[in-house]
Amino acid sequence: MFKYKKLLVVAYDQEKTQSALAHVSQILSENNVSFVTYTSKTDLPSTDGIDLITVIGGDGSMLSAAKDFQHLNVPFVGINLGKVGFMADLDYGSVDQNLIEVLKGKCLPETKETIDCIYNGKSYTAYNEIVLHTQKSYKLMQFEVKVNDNFVYRKRADGLIISTSNGSTAYSLSAGGPIVSPDVSALVITSLNPLSLSARPLLIPTDSKVEVSLTKTPPNTDSYIIIDGNEEIKVEEGLSTFKIQKSAKGFKLLHPLDHDFYTACRDKLNWSLSKDEK
Repeated sequence: MFKYKKLLVVAYDQEKTQSALAHVSQILSENNVSFVTYTSKTDLPSTDGIDLITVIGGDGSMLSAAKDFQHLNVPFVGINLGKVGFMADLDYGSVDQNLIEVLKGKCLPETKETIDCIYNGKSYTAYNEIVLHTQKSYKLMQFEVKVNDNFVYRKRADGLIISTSNGSTAYSLSAGGPIVSPDVSALVITSLNPLSLSARPLLIPTDSKVEVSLTKTPPNTDSYIIIDGNEEIKVEEGLSTFKIQKSAKGFKLLHPLDHDFYTACRDKLNWSLSKDEK
């Protein structure tokens, strides 16, 4: 009956997700679906045989779960309790029906592209974006950007964002970057508050090799490379260059059958008037 037979149910914020977690557990139990749960207050259970990861929360929880469980190489589905929910897009109000449909395989699969940041001999994977920023947001830094060994520009700005198409509706969007359709394989390079009236975001193919060099920092101020907003790497003196490239890792995501990216943009970003409004 079900395509997915053993679930890992992830709920990081136990206080906010307690009721939803209990409800989802009840749905799975009533349908004789095997599952284990993981919260911020429990030990990691055995993941043997897991074939689907169900995340209760918002897009932030989805990003955390992706980092924690990507190695299992199974798809993710998100039950949205947040305010936006581009990745976690199963509506909790209709979860009784939608989750069962997903378990039956009646859903839309999507593989999200990810990118790797290589710095000081280590690699860090980002699902949304990689950000270069100073410790003090009101201090300008200076950096250079190269794409495929071609010099692009040198800028003075508060920082720099390199986002995936998935991340184009996150921090990059807030900084004035474009929304990129998920079926477009692209990276968006967006400067944060650049000291230039002509600065514009740049869209490049995902398989491009990007090199960023921090050429000048304010005195007594540290700079950081930030991965998906939750992992900070301090830029060390004498090691001011990092590289970004497409990752071999893919992020498998399941959507409900009625999922549509443009509907999501209209509903979640208040894009336009409703179709019925004149």
